[in-house]
Amino acid sequence: MIKINLSNICGVLAAMFFFGCANNPAPIESHFNKGVEHYDEQDYAAAIEEYQWALRNKPDNTFAMYNLAVVYQDLGKTESAEKLYQDVLKITEDTFSRINLAGIFYSRGDQDEAYQQLETATNKNPDSAHPLSILGEFKEREGKLAEAEQKYLKALSVDSRHALTHHRLGRLYLKREKYAQGIEHLKQASILEEENPVYLQTLAAEYERTGDYIEAINYFERASVLQPDQLETYVKLGDLYKKKTMFQQALSRYWSALSLKNDDPYTHRSVLEIYKILAEREKEQLETLEGQSSFAHNP
Repeated sequence: MIKINLSNICGVLAAMFFFGCANNPAPIESHFNKGVEHYDEQDYAAAIEEYQWALRNKPDNTFAMYNLAVVYQDLGKTESAEKLYQDVLKITEDTFSRINLAGIFYSRGDQDEAYQQLETATNKNPDSAHPLSILGEFKEREGKLAEAEQKYLKALSVDSRHALTHHRLGRLYLKREKYAQGIEHLKQASILEEENPVYLQTLAAEYERTGDYIEAINYFERASVLQPDQLETYVKLGDLYKKKTMFQQALSRYWSALSLKNDDPYTHRSVLEIYKILAEREKEQLETLEGQSSFAHNP
């Protein structure tokens, strides 16, 4: 795809990690560029109109075809998206059109056609890790974990710096209780794409599971900087700081959460609990000081 940072296609990958994005240079065309801008602003109707204008001016503009297909796919108009991806492939071989077609077929339950598209993409573009990685994702969804692992490893043999495959393989190893290997690949993904909050959160959650709260805090903090509007991350940080009895830091994160949702009952209870703990501590300290003072005056 033209835009590597299109929000609801790439980011990790809700359907993260499902569809791929190409990094091809965009042609300098006003309607095309306006379409990209509107898409980034999530004004999909305007984006569709601009891409359609780009195609009226140049009917074989595969960049506009592909991006228009992505918009339709985002909107659930998969038949329109499928036709456009097929139109792209009539003009040129395009790995990401095949990957997204595979996603459409797989969602419909047509696994044979989905796999065929990915195998074709792999054969046509053997230097790309993307189709192999998606094949691994499909195998993993079907519970064929050993086969999925082999696809991921093959993808990494093609491109050892493919962050998404490292992330997928890391998750797979956690499922298979190969925890050390899982963390290693999750770390590698977060190193390769330092600003991907999904990678950071996955790694943080694994550290939390193992009881390494400081490392979990480290990665959740980094994720919170990248996504400052995520209530759940601030609440999670508050909980982790509280477990480490770092109450001032916990309060700071809980208050950040309340600034996003000031009527969240769990966060209010957590803040109240900390204030009660701090009040009890202060009371104990005062009683200790009073006892020491009394002892000093009454030898």
